[in-house]
Amino acid sequence: MQVVFNHHFMYVIDYPAEDAVEMLDKRHGRVGIMRGEVAQRFRHDFGIFLSEERDEEQLEDFIDAYSAMMDQPVSHH
Repeated sequence: MQVVFNHHFMYVIDYPAEDAVEMLDKRHGRVGIMRGEVAQRFRHDFGIFLSEERDEEQLEDFIDAYSAMMDQPVSHH
């Protein structure tokens, strides 16, 4: 397990051994786990996203692009 990103409204954890990425939207209390090719694509896209300076609105837009995958409410994370 590796914490990739911790922001006041987003948390990303990578589970390389399981080929999975967990993304938590703190704004809406939703979480989703991506596996396999979807996780690989997210890692790639998020790496590019982080390599450039972004503002909070752009970060929110990035999170919202993956909102369909965050289909579980956060209970005690």
